[in-house]
Amino acid sequence: MNKATPSTMMDDNKGQLAVALPSHQPMPLLTKLLFYGVLPIALPVVVSYKMLTDKSYRLTTTSLFSLVNGATKKPCTDEWYFQDVGLLHKLWSLPSAAAYIQKSADTSPDSSSSDNDDTPLLEYQVREGYCGSATQRCILKSLGYPANSIPDQKGGESKPDLWCEHVKQIAKESTHDGDEIETTIVRGSDVTYEEFLSTLRQGLDNPNCRICCNYLRSALTGFELSGLWKFHPLFFVIKLYGGHFSPILGMIEQDDKEEKDNPFIAIFDTNHKYNGAYFVPCRRLYDAVSSIDVGSKKSRAIILVEKKSV
Repeated sequence: MNKATPSTMMDDNKGQLAVALPSHQPMPLLTKLLFYGVLPIALPVVVSYKMLTDKSYRLTTTSLFSLVNGATKKPCTDEWYFQDVGLLHKLWSLPSAAAYIQKSADTSPDSSSSDNDDTPLLEYQVREGYCGSATQRCILKSLGYPANSIPDQKGGESKPDLWCEHVKQIAKESTHDGDEIETTIVRGSDVTYEEFLSTLRQGLDNPNCRICCNYLRSALTGFELSGLWKFHPLFFVIKLYGGHFSPILGMIEQDDKEEKDNPFIAIFDTNHKYNGAYFVPCRRLYDAVSSIDVGSKKSRAIILVEKKSV
């Protein structure tokens, strides 16, 4: 990943870290043929068959559609808090978010400004499907693992169990001595909202812990297109069935006393199209994490990644 220019590490007008944008990588020809040729024909047949013959699939799809359609009517992206500058400035002062910023080694008054500037340890996915790998790199770098010891981004990190297996393997093979990684998967459907919130608080309060979030982003943002586009086979499948991985950076309590148990959760979206960090109410995130992955028939999850000294 190319580092952000130090002098622009923070955009004070937007409150975002200046994370370098990924370089354009053209889609391979075979992928294009699959994406634009084969899948638009095959998916309607497969989905229709499953809807007719598999009751569990039909109920899950209906539930997912209701969730995403509800978010379309009231998307988090339209709310005042989504990327509020004031909230973002509060965020970067939190230890849980500051862990994703590499502090300059030289902080003496006599050092130059370029020497004093800090560097974001966050990075965007370089292409679609690389969100899990990008999240692994963000989290491991924030835990002190050298960037050059972490493999480049790749696809395939699509399930929480596999994600955990790989992140532990990467940490084990890293040049960072004396530490190992422990992971804990907390699936949305396995815990109450109160347990979910408590787990987030404990993880964010632990300086040796980071939180990966596997969620259905469209449960927060909606279909994001109007009209018949949302019924296009590929669009339909991606929005209803396509999970996403990103790191959770922090939690900010709401001023409204009635919302004391519904704090804002800050997520750094590894997809650069969402312009970095944003906030969602915890209850909305719980719904997005509790959504069912039709492939595994399990709900999505948050993953606690904790560095343990050996």
